[in-house]
Amino acid sequence: MSLFENHADDHGCGCVPAPAEPDPATTADIMQARAIAAGLAEFGIGPAHWSAAYDREAAAVVLRVDTARGLYALAVPAPGQPFPVRHRGARIGALDCRRTYGTADSYVAALFAAYLRDRAALEIPGRDGCPRTENMV
Repeated sequence: MSLFENHADDHGCGCVPAPAEPDPATTADIMQARAIAAGLAEFGIGPAHWSAAYDREAAAVVLRVDTARGLYALAVPAPGQPFPVRHRGARIGALDCRRTYGTADSYVAALFAAYLRDRAALEIPGRDGCPRTENMV
């Protein structure tokens, strides 16, 4: 029996097997990553500049943000652990908060935006008062 034989009753359309459903913990982590990303909109990071997915290398769900300095990734850690930040595949630090029930996603978003700003990867509209050379006439 070939992989591409029609198994519409078992796998959906019959062309390829349907993907396995993610486990509930991964689904919850993806929902949290998306909630954190929604909080980044306040800082000028819209849906065109972020993605949330499971990363096998990090062994966690990550929120990737495309910035002027490249791709940054915020991993959703196990409960009680700090949120690690990765850049170009390497861990470069962690946010100054832990994943707990009391930690709001908007707070994590604000800390992540500040982390990016501190590394010159993000200019927060209306909040960064220092003129840059490219903004001068």
